[in-house]
Amino acid sequence: MFTGLIRGIGKIIAITPFSGGRKIAVQWDGFARADLAAGASVAIDGACLSVERTEGDICHFLAVEETIARTTLGQWSVSLSNPRNPGDAVNIELPATAQTFLDGHIVQGHIDCTGTIESFASAGAQKTLKIRFPFDFSKYAANKGAIAIDGISLTIADCGDGWLECAIIPDTLARTTLQFKQKGDSVNIEFDVLAKYVEALLRYGDGMRDFRDDDIAAAY
Repeated sequence: MFTGLIRGIGKIIAITPFSGGRKIAVQWDGFARADLAAGASVAIDGACLSVERTEGDICHFLAVEETIARTTLGQWSVSLSNPRNPGDAVNIELPATAQTFLDGHIVQGHIDCTGTIESFASAGAQKTLKIRFPFDFSKYAANKGAIAIDGISLTIADCGDGWLECAIIPDTLARTTLQFKQKGDSVNIEFDVLAKYVEALLRYGDGMRDFRDDDIAAAY
């Protein structure tokens, strides 16, 4: 699992189609110190990917069809050159440990959907980020609730049907790829996992209770 606190900004150096998926090589100086073994999890723009191998400060991953379909990884070009291209600079977070401060919130790296930046405007010391996303996911967004945008743990300042807003402080802007983002860019969205568990309990809880009631009635 992750916490949504970005450790650094990496650079995509190679993307190669592979059997319906894509092999991706990411360069970040932190990889050389991380001692990542094959199979370890790393969040790249919020998407949990498994390490295939490392070569110094370069880490190799395989993104399968499900990941490509649900995330912005499917929009990345096979040929990238501009270091400020949103598909080139990526947020990186290493997996949480027992010693990790949970300063953000519980993030799984399981992207729910992608969204589109509708506006990203300055408002005093902060910037207000407004994102549009598929209407069906609106039930997971709560005012003052947690959300991960491209892997960044943020607080929802306001939300409605198919949209949400977050206030971005200068430090978050400087430490993440949000500094490169602009209107029309796509982002990965992971809603709070607690909301999904509540939904599942509400959906199946009544059915389980009915089963127990019927079972008791049959016994009499």
